[in-house]
Amino acid sequence: MIKKVTSGKHVGEWLVRIQPVDKKTGKRLSWPTQYVANKRKAVLVENQMWADYETGLNRNSGKNIFAEEFQKYVDKRAKTISPVTLKTWQDSARAFKKYFGKTRINQITTDLVSDYAHDYVEKHNVIVNNSATIAKRLVHMRNFFKSLDGKIVKENPVPEKALKLFFKQSDFSVKQERYIFTPDELNKIRNLIISDLQKNTFVPNWVGRLAILVESYTGMRIGELQALKFKNIVHKNNVWTFKINDSWSDYVKGFNGSLKARPKGCSRTLVPVPEELIELLQLFEKKQTQYLQNHNCENTLGLIFLNLHDYRNATNNSPITQHGINDMLKLICKRLDIQSNKKKLSAYSFRHTICTNLANTPQMSYPWAAERMGHSLEMFMKTYVGIDPDMDRQMSVLWSDNFAQNNAQAK
Repeated sequence: MIKKVTSGKHVGEWLVRIQPVDKKTGKRLSWPTQYVANKRKAVLVENQMWADYETGLNRNSGKNIFAEEFQKYVDKRAKTISPVTLKTWQDSARAFKKYFGKTRINQITTDLVSDYAHDYVEKHNVIVNNSATIAKRLVHMRNFFKSLDGKIVKENPVPEKALKLFFKQSDFSVKQERYIFTPDELNKIRNLIISDLQKNTFVPNWVGRLAILVESYTGMRIGELQALKFKNIVHKNNVWTFKINDSWSDYVKGFNGSLKARPKGCSRTLVPVPEELIELLQLFEKKQTQYLQNHNCENTLGLIFLNLHDYRNATNNSPITQHGINDMLKLICKRLDIQSNKKKLSAYSFRHTICTNLANTPQMSYPWAAERMGHSLEMFMKTYVGIDPDMDRQMSVLWSDNFAQNNAQAK
């Protein structure tokens, strides 16, 4: 319906209203009325209203409370995502409820989302970068509105690369760089661990050191390392390696039943490891079995890194924690005087180190390397491939020599 208004605050304007019928229930839908300056615009608006209705847009649902609908959206996803991922979504749901309160879906605008982002950063005094919490919040919100796109909202109020639109370049913080071990440091760490194992006969003290030793060769995710079993050791293509299909979560204190971003039952073969490492693990298996028998315990799952310091955890098939692995690494680095120089140094540094070494190996197949590390090729290159410290020094010397040679020729 198009009608010229003759009284009230919209006098002189043209009222545009449609009364569509719900195709399922047969009931009339409430559709927002609009006012425009002239009849020509009124006709265009009316046509657009009917077009929106025909494409499934439901303006009436836009009156629902955003925070409540977002929580429903998270609840529907609960069975399809991991507990750790679900926790981050629930954190977003609580944050949106606290900030947006009773704000309706159709009241969420890009400006309001920008205000929320700035408010969060200011109140929490946090950094701004693509891995920060606020970045995850905005991704969650954008995904929610994607599910409404063309049905309840015409345009997503959270734009792509929202942080770059909401903040100045000077507002961004450089992400803390991950420490990458040099080949010499890797050798020192491995030699120290082997020396400790030869001197230390107390079996529980082997667990953390062996975990770091295996991680230094494989660079697997820590959750995958915690779930490693003796049966995962395989001899394939004339080399020793591990074939894994599970991971552990310290957050839920249980096994995930799958590898990250892979369906249950899907396995992955890791990079080859030295035969000496396998022999050491086979020796440890015998020591572990004898130790557990002496304490009336049993390793029913065959976990390599079973927590032997706690009999209850051992009985419950609980591995050593990520915190415990990192604490052991800190002690080792302190003994070897390996300093991070303000870079992030943890067991995860081995993953970055292995990927960097793979990337800097001549004639290396990047697809093969990415598969062994459990990532897509794009993610492998973008996230994990860093600059090898030794290669960095070699290139610096090469460039300096080249510069000096050019100067000499110029003279």
